[in-house]
Amino acid sequence: MMVFKHFGSKMLNKIYNQPLLISTMEYIIILLVILLFTIFIEWKYKIHLYHSMKERIIVTLNIFVFGMMWDYYATYRSHWVFPGQGLIGIRIYGLPIEEFLFFLILPYAAFTMYKFYEKKVK
Repeated sequence: MMVFKHFGSKMLNKIYNQPLLISTMEYIIILLVILLFTIFIEWKYKIHLYHSMKERIIVTLNIFVFGMMWDYYATYRSHWVFPGQGLIGIRIYGLPIEEFLFFLILPYAAFTMYKFYEKKVK
């Protein structure tokens, strides 16, 4: 199966049809790299996203619940699927554990980067 049959690029097909050495851990490794980078930025530049632990929990849970509802609906409607490549294989009600981590890590990273740029630009 050619991935890029419309473009006819043999080089891209050769690259993207090859299994990665870390293919089963790819998604979780990307999430962990983002998390570690974000923790470093928050620590180095003394970025404080929340005023209290209560606020941190409420904001995180709101984003997490909304994100997971959206993800479950989108997979139910077949807007996207998680075929297994790049996943470690642990699923909760059909969604890979990486998706749950995504909605915990990425909002934290986005808010941290926003505060970082806000602090650096001002």
